[in-house]
Amino acid sequence: MTVSQVTGGQLVRNVRISRQGIYDASRKLIAYQVRFDAQNRGEDVAAERATSQVIVTTFGTFGLENISGGRPVFIDFTRSFLTGAIPIPVEPARVVVEIPADVDADVEVIEGLKALRGEGYRLAVADLGLDGRDELLALADFVTVDLAAVGVELLPGIVARGKYHGAGLMAVGLDDQDLLNHCQELGFELFQGVIMQRPLVLERQILSPSQLISARLLKDLNDPDVPISRVEQRVASDPGLTMQLLRTANSAGSGSVEQITSLRQALVMIGPRKLRSWVVLTLLEGGQSAVSADALWTVLTRAHACRALAVGDDVAFTIGLLSGCAQLLGVEPEVVADAAAIGGEARAALLDGDGVQGRALTAVLAHERDDDEGVASTGFSVFDVSHCYLESLREARRMVLDLTP
Repeated sequence: MTVSQVTGGQLVRNVRISRQGIYDASRKLIAYQVRFDAQNRGEDVAAERATSQVIVTTFGTFGLENISGGRPVFIDFTRSFLTGAIPIPVEPARVVVEIPADVDADVEVIEGLKALRGEGYRLAVADLGLDGRDELLALADFVTVDLAAVGVELLPGIVARGKYHGAGLMAVGLDDQDLLNHCQELGFELFQGVIMQRPLVLERQILSPSQLISARLLKDLNDPDVPISRVEQRVASDPGLTMQLLRTANSAGSGSVEQITSLRQALVMIGPRKLRSWVVLTLLEGGQSAVSADALWTVLTRAHACRALAVGDDVAFTIGLLSGCAQLLGVEPEVVADAAAIGGEARAALLDGDGVQGRALTAVLAHERDDDEGVASTGFSVFDVSHCYLESLREARRMVLDLTP
């Protein structure tokens, strides 16, 4: 299996989001707004998919600390997210939920927004005008005013509406200093526009999660008695989803007091409810429709062999997976370590061959190259490594047959 073959099977793809800063009256950067950015200007992407891609890319690919330095991000959410039909898998302190102008304030939406506020989420009503949306304003922490869509003469009345409901006011679309000064005099508190920062498009190459495996994982997660070993098996069978969840668990503000070093540890920390949300987002986001059996077999065999040599160590299993991810992406392992936000023990094992986990990975990689001297240099016997690898091939094949058509 070559990297080019995997790429041709659409396992590897590029993701893009647009980021623009939000500032206070002293021009201090306090947050960012992130939006979906299509590869081509004419690309028509469904709203649910666009929202899902923004969430997955911001939190699961780049990580909030890289997107915003840990600052909160404003994200447009569609009706399905606002009503709770699709749970938001991001901690409330890390995101401001924007309510787009095309979302009707019906009973279901209002109840959903009340529930989100009860969970601690902050709400922003987009594109406030002189009338309408009063039901939403009563729940809003912020309102945004698109200066390109309203006349300057209407701003005093719009400001009065926002202040009456106690919402913070954000002026959007600022393109000159005089307009900025006028908005500050009127009482706007937050500001966004090219006069302060132009939108920046961020792009990264990722391993695309498999919709097939995600669908089967979602079915497993609907069983309250499903064992963690089964969930780990499913997630490990999808290198792209593995990297997203490791990044998510290790992201700033995730609530963890120590760094996550293994996939199982990440799954326990994320919990079944939020894991279900991530899997739903993966399905909506539109990953690959099929998965390469050869790619899965190679990566899973390496991971299982590492764990077997390290006597069942979960960190060894995880670095075996990440080593396989690096091969699929055609990048150095350091790039994958950064993308998954691993550190400490796991990073040293993956990059430097430290500890029993690192020695296990070094031995497995040497075995894959038919390098008996390289295997022996790790302290493992050639026979033991060969035996572990053969058993791992059988286990990986069983998993692949279970997961692929």
